Amino acid sequence: MSAALSILPVIALVLLGHLARRGGLIAAASWPGIEQLGYRVLFPAILLTSIYRSDLSLGRLGPYLGALALAFALTGGLALLWALRSGQSGPRASSLFQGALRFNSLLILAVAAQAFGPAALGDLAVAFAFLIPAFNISAIVALTLLSEGPRPTGAARRIGAEIGRNPMVLSCLAGLALNLSGVALPDWVMSPLDWLGQGALAVGLLAVGAGIEPARLWQRDLALWLGVWLRLALCPVIFLGAALALGLPAGQLASGLLATAAPGAPVGYILARQMGGDADFYAAIFTWQTVLAALSLPLWLVLAGFFGA
Repeated sequence: MSAALSILPVIALVLLGHLARRGGLIAAASWPGIEQLGYRVLFPAILLTSIYRSDLSLGRLGPYLGALALAFALTGGLALLWALRSGQSGPRASSLFQGALRFNSLLILAVAAQAFGPAALGDLAVAFAFLIPAFNISAIVALTLLSEGPRPTGAARRIGAEIGRNPMVLSCLAGLALNLSGVALPDWVMSPLDWLGQGALAVGLLAVGAGIEPARLWQRDLALWLGVWLRLALCPVIFLGAALALGLPAGQLASGLLATAAPGAPVGYILARQMGGDADFYAAIFTWQTVLAALSLPLWLVLAGFFGA
C-alpha cells in the first residue's frame, strides 16, 4: 500500500504541470523547449548515471530482463498485427505500435525512487539500457516502413541516422560503456550529472501534465481503446505471469509491474510528428493512458505487494 501511495506526489506534479499550462503560468509556447530540455539533457543524465552505478550481473538480471522483454514484445507485436489485419493506415498502425510499446520512463523512475529505493532504481536503469534503444529502434523502423505512399528511398540510412542521434539511446550506451570499462568518474563530473538527473524527474512530470489535452478524451475509436488496454492491462499481465513462473524476487516483480503498467511516453508524439506517423492519434492514446494510469498503477502496485509477500 505504501508503494501505491507513492504515486500521489507523481500525480500532484502531473496535475501541477497541467494547471501551469492551462492557467497561463507558463506560456504554451515555452513547453516544447521544456520538453526538449528534459528529453535531450536531463533524462539522458539520469539514465547515464543510474546505469553507470548499476550491477550488471547477468545471472541476477537475466530472468528479469527476459520477463520484461517478453511482455513488451508480445504487446507490441499484437498491436501491430491487429492494426495491419484490421486495415488501419500505415501511420495509424505505427502510432498504435508506439502506444502499446512505449512507457513513460520519467514517471517510472519517479515512482520507483519514492517507493522502492536505489536497488530497484538500479535494476530499472539497467533494463532501460536495453529496452529504450530497442523501443526507439523498433519505432523508427516501423515509422519508416509504414509511412504512406511508396517506401522512402534510403530507408536504412534514415533509420541509422535517427538511431545514431537519439539522446536516450546514446546515454544508455554511454552508461553501459562506462560501467563495463571500470573507469571511475571523479566527483566534479558525477555531481553535475546527478543534479541534472534530480531535475529530470520534476521537469518530466510537469511536461507530462502540460501535454494532457482534455479535448482528446472524448472519442469512440476501437483502435485508441485497444492501445490503452494493451499498455495498462495486457502488458503487466504478461509480465506478472512470466515473473511468477521465473520466481523473480519481490523487488524485481514490483519494479517490473511498474514498468509494464506505466502509461506511454510523450516522446512518441514527437517522433510520430517528425517521421510521418499519426501524431494526433498517438496523442489521444497517450492522454487516456496517462489519465487512467492514476487509477490503474496503484492497483498494480498493491498487487505487486501481495505477490511479493
